Formats: sequence, C-alpha cells, structure tokens
Amino acid sequence: MQHHSAAPLPSAEDTDVNDTNGKPRCQGSATSFCVTLDEGLTLECGATVAPLDIAYCAYGTLSAKRDNAILVCHALTGDQFVAEPHPVTGKPGWWSRTVGPGRAIDTNRFFVICVNVLGGCLGSSGPATLRDNGEPWGTDFPPITIRDMVFAQAKLLDHLGIGRLFAAIGGSMGGMQVLQWVASFPERVGAAMPIATAPFHSAQNIAFNEVSRQAICGDPDWCGGRYWAQDTIPAKGLAVPV
Repeated sequence: MQHHSAAPLPSAEDTDVNDTNGKPRCQGSATSFCVTLDEGLTLECGATVAPLDIAYCAYGTLSAKRDNAILVCHALTGDQFVAEPHPVTGKPGWWSRTVGPGRAIDTNRFFVICVNVLGGCLGSSGPATLRDNGEPWGTDFPPITIRDMVFAQAKLLDHLGIGRLFAAIGGSMGGMQVLQWVASFPERVGAAMPIATAPFHSAQNIAFNEVSRQAICGDPDWCGGRYWAQDTIPAKGLAVPV
C-alpha cells in the first residue's frame, strides 16, 4: 500500500470544500469526504480497480491514541450519510437516532466513520465512476463481494492511520461486513455488533433478489444496462414489489 502514514484528519469544523486529496465533498456537508488511493484494490474476481475512490462521512474527534474509532457499515439501500440529512433526498440520516452527541453511538466520545461501500453510487468507485474514456463503468464494473467492500474500508483506515477499531457495527448487508471484518481482520476489531444479518443468504433470499434483478432488466428503459446513455431510468422495473 502507498498510504500507510496517517493523513490529516477531517474535522466537522473544517469548511474547506476539498479534503487533503482535492476530491470534492458532497455539497452542503462538512462531514463528507472522499479520498483516492492510487494503488487501487485487487478484487476477489481478479480484476483491479485503480485508482480507488472511497467516500465516507466522519463524526466526532479521533483521540490522540487513535483508539476510539467506530466503523458503522451501511445496508444495501443505505449510504455514508448515517447521521445527517441526505444531500440528495433531504431525509434524515438513516441512523440519526442512534449516532450523534449523547446518543447510543456518542460522537462526543467516539470518532464515527461510515463508508460508502465499494460499488456504491455516492462517491466510492462503482458503476457510476468515469473511466478514462469519459464514460461510466456501468455494467462493465467488475463483480464485487462483501470481502472486497471490507478490504476497501481497511485501506481507508490505513490511510487515516487507524490501526484498530474500537468497534464495527452494522445491520443487514452492513452486518455481513462486520462479520467479514472479524473473519479477515480479527486483530483490528475491538468489538463487533452484527445486527439482523447472517454469514450467507438462504436460497429464498437469493431467489427474491433474482426476481428484483429480472424486474429491472425487463424494463424497456433498462436499455441493456446503458440507460444512462439513453437518458432514461428503468423506474417501472425498480418499482415492482417483491
């Protein structure tokens, strides 16, 4: 890795529009950051994503010993905006009742990080990331696993100089990430709190997800996965209940 040394830490009071890597934050948010790791990440499938963009939100203050960091892992339909209004929808943070000053995950005591997962659509490398030809990856983006998501998060923690987490917490797909953290980096996790999750999907869950995928792909506005080039959105397929 090229980024083992500790980077300057983000601060909620820092109102500059760029972080230390010059990557713009989400507009209107003093807690949202994005770093670029030039060495990238080799995925389980064998493909390499380089450079690697990792977007995240940070709350609270990291202690001098860097031993009070809590990683909150988001679910499939979540993102890094865990404790503040969402910059796109305007809705409250998805766990704003739990993360914040004086709350269960107390940002007066802990430095809380929530990372947009690898493959996400709010800043981390994924299908929406532009390639060298100026077009998004789209459906050409390589397949990713929960392990890939966790290894990307570990690279971010290396960049921030955080060797060990006080705790990793998450529900659903976020809980799967927590379990992967314990499996892959047990020495880096002080405590783990996987919520409403499992180490693998049942056949029924896999089948339900396949129904969802087929509903989207069956929408005429899907356009073979290049709907963005046709200025369409497969909204009907996305709206099909399962």
